[in-house]
Amino acid sequence: MAITLPERQVPQHGEFDVIVVGGGFGGAAAALAAARNGAKTCLLEKSATLGGLGTAGFVVIYLPLCDGFGHQVSYGIVEELLRLPMKYSPVKPNGAWVDSKNATEEELKARRYELVYHPAPMSLGMERLLLEAGVTIYYDTLVTDIVKNVKNEITHVVVENKSGCGVFATKFVIDGTGDADICKYAEEECEVSKNNKPGSWYYSINTKNEIELRTKFSNIEKCPQNIREMRLDGTDFKQVTDHIVYSHELFLLDNELHNEKAIEETGKIKFFPGFVPSMACFLMTRRIVAPYTMTEADNHRWHDDAVGIFSDWRKKGPVYALPYRALYAQKTPNLITAGRCISTTGDTWDVARVIPVCSVSGEAAGTAAALCLNCNVQRFADLNVGILQNQLTKAGVKLDRALVENIYE
Repeated sequence: MAITLPERQVPQHGEFDVIVVGGGFGGAAAALAAARNGAKTCLLEKSATLGGLGTAGFVVIYLPLCDGFGHQVSYGIVEELLRLPMKYSPVKPNGAWVDSKNATEEELKARRYELVYHPAPMSLGMERLLLEAGVTIYYDTLVTDIVKNVKNEITHVVVENKSGCGVFATKFVIDGTGDADICKYAEEECEVSKNNKPGSWYYSINTKNEIELRTKFSNIEKCPQNIREMRLDGTDFKQVTDHIVYSHELFLLDNELHNEKAIEETGKIKFFPGFVPSMACFLMTRRIVAPYTMTEADNHRWHDDAVGIFSDWRKKGPVYALPYRALYAQKTPNLITAGRCISTTGDTWDVARVIPVCSVSGEAAGTAAALCLNCNVQRFADLNVGILQNQLTKAGVKLDRALVENIYE
């Protein structure tokens, strides 16, 4: 059943050169890059914090910026964000990576360049960084639709927030939702993953008020069969709710099993649920089908339109060049993606969904948006890639073919 809502006039809340939708690592990096390159930039975030899964979802491991053989491959904003929590907390990167310039290759080989951090220092640090760069941030603002002109360009994004329904005018849009929501509104071709299991990370607290971070999914001991076999794509409100509710059930079950061991050892209950994620923690939901889709065959393959480099977080060795063609939309000329909804598929989607790749793609997308504005280019596809690569290089991104093609044993 469907009903027709009455037409209504809605207010325009503002006008920007670039609007970034979603404040995860992809969106934050994109907004930061766009603003630093001179674009009047706005970031719209539906929650009350930046960082997405990496803060609100408690996935607090900034995965490697290196190939596992002592060679850093990802540079620029991605490294700036990794080191950001050091300003507000005592955390440090692994091993010799704290001061890699004075470390030997053998010392750097010993551990990968990653960081375990705390949510609050990261999200607060990201907010400070964006505000200092001149980004306008609006929290508690959900984008619900877009408006296009006859050229199929997005002219406005439609939002709902405490002020009700309204619109923001824009020249360029970056989809950093993680779920390709803006791509869907734009009727771009998308691929949907149907392999998400209930579960995520949560904090447990003991009777001494000590906090422990725990990770639980549906392979947990004594997990009910209906939860164990559940697979969700996360693209409608019912599935999002199911993921949250059944994840909470897993947290309670894990807490119960945790206490069974405590009772055996001490005769007392010791553990209690502390903090649960404030968002649904899907691994992969929906992503755009761009002019180029990355696959496993891109491992150690150089692309002439490379705008970033990243490694495989799951194992040492594989390195990927991120082609610009994997970011921008095919039908909507002023729409580009950042984060886990860029154009990857199969096993490579799993490689590319994590914080470092989101940050790498975000810097590329944000820089591209600002350059389109500066060069009077209306279509992301028409931007001179050489100009984009030069600007990224000036900002500290290394686009070294050898980093991708070298294979170490």
